[in-house]
Amino acid sequence: MRLPAFDYQAPDKLDQALKIKGELGGNASVLAGGTDILVNLKHRLFSPATLISLKNIKELRRIESKPDSVVMGAATTLAEMADNATLNEHFPVLIKAIRSIGAPGIQAFRGTLGGNICLSPRCLFYNQSHFWRSGKGSCHRTGGKECHALEGSESCQSICSADTVPVLVALSAQLTLAGPGGTRLMALSDFYTGKGETPFNILPEEILTEVRIPLPWAPISASYQRLAMRAAVDFPLVNAAAVAIVDKGKVELFRLVLSAVGPAPIVLKEAEAAIKGSAPSQEMIQTAGDAAFKAAEGSVVENASLSRQYRVKMAAALARRAVKEALGL
Repeated sequence: MRLPAFDYQAPDKLDQALKIKGELGGNASVLAGGTDILVNLKHRLFSPATLISLKNIKELRRIESKPDSVVMGAATTLAEMADNATLNEHFPVLIKAIRSIGAPGIQAFRGTLGGNICLSPRCLFYNQSHFWRSGKGSCHRTGGKECHALEGSESCQSICSADTVPVLVALSAQLTLAGPGGTRLMALSDFYTGKGETPFNILPEEILTEVRIPLPWAPISASYQRLAMRAAVDFPLVNAAAVAIVDKGKVELFRLVLSAVGPAPIVLKEAEAAIKGSAPSQEMIQTAGDAAFKAAEGSVVENASLSRQYRVKMAAALARRAVKEALGL
């Protein structure tokens, strides 16, 4: 498969990239590592007039330690993050998620943090060649009015398949979005719309520039769990992350996030409310599993290489494993 024709811009300053994006808006797409977008271009899933490469913008490729947080440029590679001492010290769970992404020789060295966060949601009926899709007709993602995975659905039900996302949401990460008119800060959990056809809360003229993870006020314990057909290369078909702070025998902070079950990660607030403030117990494992099963049952559809029924059951299993590890049970 060949790439479609497009104009290529590789500015070396962020303001230059923002100027181009501001002028072209939705007609320009941002190119970071290219491990996702180039494949999608070959499949003719979209055809932007221009690609704006971020590879020469040094300010977007950094990891900076601050008194209250760690700030990473959106174009920082996954390999750079995995080798960073500060991230390994404070957030080893994020390193685990990063090391599970794709093939190490490709995604780790070319893939970027911003690219993983903005990974295009996937669907068995969408991520195919143009020839394959021509036999099915248009769906919500390709300009149609139906969902091939869920009859009667009014929006696309594709899967948010990024490995870093549930971990970063559990760690209360924030994004900086920059446009010609300035910057704005957004919680990562608010970045996802829940609609596969328009998955991100980002304006056509904006670029994701940095990710901030607040430093915890006490040592955290955390877990990342994923289900995939193979340990490497494959995207997760369900994943979950749990983060906890246990102080003086009680769970003072807790967050459980389920992802790869729909277009957006799901923060299991019901489980958080039930677990926070109490002493860790075996009952919490089942509480988390029940909350994950309920959430997955209302979100998972038949759009992956594993059945809906199996993915729903595994969502509960992964949530139980994550809570067990995070709480040291």
